[in-house]
Amino acid sequence: MKGKRILFIGVKFYHYTEEIKKKMESLGAEVTFFYERDTSLKYALAKNFFPGYANKIQDLHYMEVIRKIGPLAFDYLFVIGGYKMEEWFVKTLKERLPDLKTILYQWDSIYNWECDYRHMIPWFDVTKTFDYKDSEMLHLENLPTFHTDEFKVVSTEIPKFDLFFVGGYSHVRYEFVKKLIRYCKTHGIKLKVHLAISIKYFLKEKLSGKALDASILSFSKLDQQEYYRLFKQANIIIDYTNPAQTGITTRSLDALGAGKKLLTTNEYIVREPGFNPEQIRIFDPHKIHIDKDFLAPKTFAHQNYSIEKWLDAVFD
Repeated sequence: MKGKRILFIGVKFYHYTEEIKKKMESLGAEVTFFYERDTSLKYALAKNFFPGYANKIQDLHYMEVIRKIGPLAFDYLFVIGGYKMEEWFVKTLKERLPDLKTILYQWDSIYNWECDYRHMIPWFDVTKTFDYKDSEMLHLENLPTFHTDEFKVVSTEIPKFDLFFVGGYSHVRYEFVKKLIRYCKTHGIKLKVHLAISIKYFLKEKLSGKALDASILSFSKLDQQEYYRLFKQANIIIDYTNPAQTGITTRSLDALGAGKKLLTTNEYIVREPGFNPEQIRIFDPHKIHIDKDFLAPKTFAHQNYSIEKWLDAVFD
């Protein structure tokens, strides 16, 4: 990567995009970054009320990218997501830069809302995905995502919580959390939960007739520092995978990178080369059961799902 010029286009997702950019630069790359969609309020309003106009705004976004890069030359076009990208954009770049290598990476499944990227696959030299089912169906290389650097050096602490769950609100997750809280109270298990929902969405759910208990919801997201602090204090990390996806979540990779125990709903995790049933247990969210022996504190070797390893595989 040293000395390579990379046009990086990615999704706006927490701090991860910035971490990727910083890591590529630390490895010697010269990186020019743009979001894969217009992030203005105008686009957000148009997407909700005038979808046809939103598509025009999105085209203007990529025209502006072309204008801003001007005569600059690049070795790589590296795209994460690209759901709102159109073929003409990549075609234009390839015509201007005939030696350009193009890479598309996915950390969502095509079955997620607005995440169908199949129209872009023919325009890229390489497409890789974190999702097992997508990789099999579309004949793409499967590549898990990564954990950030701090999870390689998590210190051993006496756990304050037996279980730690953090996630964004969905109604199925909310119902799962209610069951989990009841189970833990019944069995004397210390649980820390952060289920985040915006006030706007909370009111929308209430108006639609859903009876939500605000005491088990949080109206703000955890920032990275607070998440890391609570993560270190937990014995076991709980992963409730989106049923539409089969890829290994970042939450799971944080646990494996830190050598912590993991409870997950994702049966596909058995395919990972470092799968160890002493460290990883799969559970049914509808019939929660946790073996007593699994609750005993124990740490494991740190598994390497670092950004460096991921970038090596992405650009291989």
